Amino acid sequence: MTLISLGLGGLALLVVGVVVIGLLMPERYDGRSQVLYPKTAEDVWGALLDYDRHPMTGKMKKSVQAQPAENSLPVWIENMGHGQLVTVKTVEAERPRHMVREIKSKGVPMTSRWQYTLEPAGEGCRLTIEGETYIRSGTWHVPIFRVMMVLGGGVKKGLDIQMDMVADTLHVEAQRE
Repeated sequence: MTLISLGLGGLALLVVGVVVIGLLMPERYDGRSQVLYPKTAEDVWGALLDYDRHPMTGKMKKSVQAQPAENSLPVWIENMGHGQLVTVKTVEAERPRHMVREIKSKGVPMTSRWQYTLEPAGEGCRLTIEGETYIRSGTWHVPIFRVMMVLGGGVKKGLDIQMDMVADTLHVEAQRE
C-alpha cells in the first residue's frame, strides 16, 4: 500500500465522518448577542437599514440586489458567488426599537429569522439580536454545511459579525456585555 493510497483513504474516511456527524446534528440552531453603542438608537437603526454595508452574509457577500418592497419593508438578494443566493426580507419594523428579518438560502435548505431590539442605554443604546436558523435535510451538502457552521461559531458568530459591521459604519467600538 502506498503513502498516496493511505492519504486518500484517510481523506475519504474524514469526509464520511463529517457527513455522518452532520446527519446526526439537529436542524435548529439559536444564537443571541448584545452590544452597547455610544450612539443613539436612531443612529444604529439607520446603519442597520444600510443592507449593502451590513449584509446578512457578512464578508461572503459579492453583491446585493434590491427587490420590490413587501408591505413597505425592504427585500433584497445577497449573492455570495458560485450561484449561492440568499433572499432577505424585513418582515417587521418599529423604528427605532424593533425589527425582524427572515433569510432564505437558494442553495442550501436553510432559513433564519433574526430579531433586533434597540433600547436606550445611558448616552447610547443597546442592540440585542436573537437568531434562529434551520438547516433542513434535502441536499447532499447539508451535513457538511451543518458541521462547518458549528465549527465556524454558529449563529452567534453571524450576529457578532453584523454588530461589528454596524460599529465600523458608526466609527465606534461595539462593547460586548
